[in-house]
Amino acid sequence: MRYHEPHIGIAAVKVLETLGFEVSLAKNRRCCGRPAFSQGNLETATKLGKHNVDSLSSLQYSSTPILFLEPSCWSMFVEDYRELKIANAENVAKRCFLFEKFVDDFLVKEPDALQFNQRPATIAIHPHCHAKSIMNPEFMRGLVERLPGRKATVLDTACCGMAGAFGALAEKYDLSVQVAQRLLDNIDNQPPGTEIIASGTSCRHQISDLSNARPKHMAELLADALL
Repeated sequence: MRYHEPHIGIAAVKVLETLGFEVSLAKNRRCCGRPAFSQGNLETATKLGKHNVDSLSSLQYSSTPILFLEPSCWSMFVEDYRELKIANAENVAKRCFLFEKFVDDFLVKEPDALQFNQRPATIAIHPHCHAKSIMNPEFMRGLVERLPGRKATVLDTACCGMAGAFGALAEKYDLSVQVAQRLLDNIDNQPPGTEIIASGTSCRHQISDLSNARPKHMAELLADALL
């Protein structure tokens, strides 16, 4: 997000600051370790995880909620760091939230905290596999429908087929496309003009590359709808 899709980070900050939060980027953070972990390089993943947990356990961040825009990074912090038995991972995990869930939880308590414009639109949400493995993604439909005039559905899809770097390998291309077919069929079956929301960067790239859809992150949808 920081280097390749900064517009998503900007959108998220806009939403959070409108809610009244002061937002800062974690300093000295390193990769979450997901690429190494997915390749079985547990030593590197553990080293990266230990650095991140130690940094986010410092006094500067000790009680601050930690938000994630990328579900695969979030799941490393809340699930895989604990499996790697990284010290203090449990305490850090309790403060980690997927952006959409954090905003939705806040609006459940303070439904008038954000004011959105009125616009009729149909939204289809492709939930990330890592998010689905930990939580029920149905809440995303309710979050979208807080926007006046929007009607949302959570697509019944499986993996997008990209799976990090898997789909980028030449020898895996055909298989990646085959895996994506269920998702592509779901998108094709949506009414004309349907907007696609996908939180995972790999998912967005796969959808963009294999269809005419131009998916957005939930943060973009919310930020663009703010009054």
